[in-house]
This record gives sequence, C-alpha cells and structure tokens, in this order.
Amino acid sequence: MLVWLLSPAGLAAPLPELVVDAPGAVSTLLSQHLALARALRDSVPPDPGQLEALQLALDEDARSLLATEGYFSPQLHRHHQNHTLTLRVDPGPRTDISAVTLALAGPGATGTDGAQRLAMLRERWSLPVGQPFRQDDWDNAKNQALRSVQIDRYPSARWAHAEARIDPASQRAVLSATLDTGPAFTLGEIQVHGLRRYPLQAVTRLATFSPGSPYHQRKLLDYQAALQATPYFTSVRVEAGLDPTQPLLSPVQVFVQEAQAQKISVGAGYGSDSGPRGSLNYQHHNIAGLGLLLANTLQLEREQQTLDSSLTLPRDGDGYRDTAGVKLARSTVQQLKLHQETVYASRLRARGDDEYGYGITFTRERSTPDGGSTSRTQALVARYDWTRRAVDNPLNPQRGHMLAGQVVAASRQLGSDTDFLRGYARAIGFYPVGRSARVIVRGELGQVWAARGDDVPTDWRFRTGGGGSVRGYAYQSLGPREGSSVVGGRVQALFSGEYQHPVWPGWRLALFADAGNAADRWQDWRPRLGLGTGIRWDSPIGPVGMDIARGQSTGQWQWHLSLGASF
Repeated sequence: MLVWLLSPAGLAAPLPELVVDAPGAVSTLLSQHLALARALRDSVPPDPGQLEALQLALDEDARSLLATEGYFSPQLHRHHQNHTLTLRVDPGPRTDISAVTLALAGPGATGTDGAQRLAMLRERWSLPVGQPFRQDDWDNAKNQALRSVQIDRYPSARWAHAEARIDPASQRAVLSATLDTGPAFTLGEIQVHGLRRYPLQAVTRLATFSPGSPYHQRKLLDYQAALQATPYFTSVRVEAGLDPTQPLLSPVQVFVQEAQAQKISVGAGYGSDSGPRGSLNYQHHNIAGLGLLLANTLQLEREQQTLDSSLTLPRDGDGYRDTAGVKLARSTVQQLKLHQETVYASRLRARGDDEYGYGITFTRERSTPDGGSTSRTQALVARYDWTRRAVDNPLNPQRGHMLAGQVVAASRQLGSDTDFLRGYARAIGFYPVGRSARVIVRGELGQVWAARGDDVPTDWRFRTGGGGSVRGYAYQSLGPREGSSVVGGRVQALFSGEYQHPVWPGWRLALFADAGNAADRWQDWRPRLGLGTGIRWDSPIGPVGMDIARGQSTGQWQWHLSLGASF
C-alpha cells in the first residue's frame, strides 16, 4: 500500500517503502523500532524535510539499536530501487560477557553480614560470564540485584558505580558495578490515618514487628495483607518513611478506609442435596468499641435449619483467631430427626497454605429414627483440625493438592456419655493432562473408636452419599440404618476419580466414578459404586458443576449441583 504526500509544488509524492534484510530477530528489532519505520507507519506521515532527516539518520539509528542487543560491529548497506529503500544488515559477531566484577560499599558491606550479602549478590547475579551482552539484560540484572538489597534492611541502597566496557574488536564486554547499601533501617511506631470507628488495637495487634525491628519489605506487605483480610477496612496501604538521614525507628504509616460496623445480608439458593435454602445474617464488627466481631446466622433449608451466634476476637499478630459461640440445629435427613444444642470455642491460625486450629465443643443431641424411640446423647470433645491448600488457584485449581485431618476425643470423666476417639482424613489432587484436560482424584478415610457407637453424637459418626461424596446416591443415604433411618457408623472410606476434558472455552465435560460407604465395622464395610457424567463451567466465582450419576446398588439416577472445588 502506498501513502501519498503533497509536495510543496502541490504534487503527490509517494512515501518510500522500507525493507529490512537481516537475520530474523535482528530484522524484527529494526523493523519495529527504527525511527524511519515508525514514522512510515504513523497515521500522520512525515513531511519531506522530516523524511530526509530520518533517512540521513537511518544508519546511526540502526547501529544504536543493534548495540542494545550486543552487536557492535555491524555492516550496513542501503539500496534504492523505485520507491523501495532496502537496508541490508550483517550484524556481525555478538559481544559476550568476559568478566563481571561486583562490589559492595557502605555500612552494609562490613563484617560477616556484609560478606554474606556480597556472596548472595554474586550468586544471584543474572548476567554471568559467557552470556551475550544485551542492554535490557544489563539493566534487569542491576535492578534485580539492587532490589534484593533494598528489601532487607537497606531500602535506600543505590548503585554508586555501574559500567559496561565494550571492546568491539574482540567482541568482549567487561561489567563492573559497586552497590552502596546506605544505612540500615529499623521500623518505628505505627501511625494510623483514617481510623475513626474502630479501636487502634484492631490495627496494631496484627503487626508482627515492634519498634526497633530491622526493616524488611515482606513484613510490611504481610501486615498490609493481614489488615486487608479483616472486616474492618475496605482499603489499606502500609508504607515506611525512608529518610536516609534518619534511618532508625522509621515510622510505619498505615492508611485505612473503614468499612461499616454493621452489616445485614439475605441469601437464597438451591442445592441438589439440600433443596431450596435461604439465609439471614447479621454482623457487628465493633462490639463494645473493642473490635469484637459478632455474627448471627439463620440458615433455612428443606431438611435442616440452624441458628448460630458467635463472638470472635480480632486476629493477633501471630495469626490466631479466637471464637466462641452457640448453635441450635434441627434436621430430618434420611428419616432421622435430630435436635442439637452446641456450645463451642476454638482457636484458628492460617499460615501460608496451612490452616490449623483446636478447640472444645459441647453437644447435646436428641435423635429419633423413623418408627423408633427417641435417644439422648451428649459429649464434650476436644478437637484438632489441620488443612493444607497447595493449589495454583484457590477458586479454580488446575494443579496441586488439598489435605485435611481431624482428631476428636471425648471422655466420660468430662461430661460425655461415652469415651471415644475419632480420626478423619481427606485428600484431593489436581493433575493436568495435556494442555487443558485434567484428572481429579479424591479420597476420605475415618474411624471412631468407641465401646458403643450409639452413645456418640451423630455429628461425630459417619454418613455419606450425595454431591461431594458418592454421587449417584441421595444425600447422606449411605451408612448403618435403624429401620428406614440412616443413623451413621463408626468407619468410612471413600475414593473418587474424575476426568475433565475441554469442549468449549471455559467449559469441560466430566466423566467420574465414586466408590464409598460408611459402616459400623470394617468387616461390614462394602463399597457403593456411582458412575456418571457432568459439565463444568469456569465461572468468575469458581467452577460450577452439574452431574448426573447412577448408583449401581440402587439402579437409580441422581443429579448433583456443585459450586467450587469439592473439599
């Protein structure tokens, strides 16, 4: 395509076409970045004077661009034919790095600590001897090295000297650089801006550092993330004052935008296991002006209704979250009527991929099987829970694994109807197959050790079946029965395998097999098999799944709806 210009005489003069004849990567570099090439692509074409200047500077422009890629002795030739300007380029040999000298200066360069810092700097240097010299690589190597020093104690570090000496004749580059660490910084008092509604302690107690702690950028980022995870604020920014003339006790500035102290929410939904459901939730984030979190939740489902009220202390700097509450529950699942009153207290902590907690729970239960007599049980249990989520995407994992374990113990000496010990573990793994398909493998294993299983509250026994367990069977329909009611057993095992294949962007077809059951003894355990297929949609809030499965023991079909990773 030819672009025309009006000459001063009013005649249309065609713009030249620029052709770069060079090896692939060099041709791409020059075609994209030469000033003449960019001007010819511009929607406003250059006038004749500008065009002449750009053509005169073409060789110098090309040599400057080639130098950034390590070519310092190129051969350039121009050829004009009609309205085509051809630039033939022989880049010549590329310049390699023959020597690298790195040094430290300043307060952080002395002693054992300085020697270790210099050794780390040299070990992590990304532009070693023998590598081709490129300007971008040289700049990136300096930036990475500087950043590695700035994040830990020396945020005002700078390059006191940095030089790349090029010998075009020998195609060698000698690199030398000296980094001045500047003074070591320590963190000072926390200064909070924008706090009006919530107590100061809601901000300061999450800090993992104290005045005088050595500066580290990770401390500030973790502190900001911890504050952002609380319900108190809609936005948080944490930064330290970095004045090289006053490096000690640098104040930590926290800027917050507060959230409303009270919140009411109403929810509605539908589940294949629970049917239609609704919820009403009231939260108060600042009880008594102390930052205590009150949460009241009413959950109404077709077969289960619960009312839960809890009080949670603000999370502390070690990541612990303490909660105490009461819960009333009523349900009729698989012809078993339950009324439960529960009082609980727990302490949870999240660190990286792991979350663990411990607590005590007192449950008093009244259960009535269909056509049977009512029984009453109670238990005061101590529990320990651990969960690991090592996945690439918490909302929609493509690879990785999730693990969980729980240990529960109760004693008749402490208010329980029977002594029992309960252990439970589950795992799920996500394994990519090819570019887009994946395999999901899931398993569960649990056992209750008790003299009499009937004296163990239902929540601590095992029932299975339904979405997220053994598909193809109704919700909690597998397990020991009393009459027509599923009352739960003391052992459980479950295994599942699923293959997901992409059929459309964001959509996958699933084929799966589930096998599992609950029983009173391992001698009585017999797996129940469910086979089925389904569809998965990668929605913005996580994977949505719809399955249809056949229970091989019943010959009946069940459909299941799920949201998120089943764990």
